[in-house]
Amino acid sequence: MGKIDLGMLGACGIYCATCDIHLAGKNEDVEAQTKIANWIVENCNTECRPDQIRCCGCWGALDATKHWSADCTVMKCARARHIKLCSDCGEYETCTTLEGFYRGGDYEPARRTLERIREIGLSAWVEERETEGAPTAESG
Repeated sequence: MGKIDLGMLGACGIYCATCDIHLAGKNEDVEAQTKIANWIVENCNTECRPDQIRCCGCWGALDATKHWSADCTVMKCARARHIKLCSDCGEYETCTTLEGFYRGGDYEPARRTLERIREIGLSAWVEERETEGAPTAESG
């Protein structure tokens, strides 16, 4: 069983190590990158090339342009506040930025991650995930 890589835990609660965009880029899986890029073009009314399908996670690179969405308001806010997770922010419960992000897609698992971390603490969450055999950076 692998270990949770906290460097791949996004400020919003997404575990980036299991994200399709991260995995396609990391594995240089051109077929997966093409499939994701085509989906984005068809569903998001924007241009996207397969080589753009890569991401190091919020904290994977100091250069925010290596993040899938370099203009991610959640990541920008966390970086500006010098916090790792939105759940560490004093404005977490009333944050309109985070709420807007969660409404923008299928991010309920990310929300539940931050809620669980707030409930039991980060170390206990990591232990819980690893004990449950949850996907990790090694298992994808």
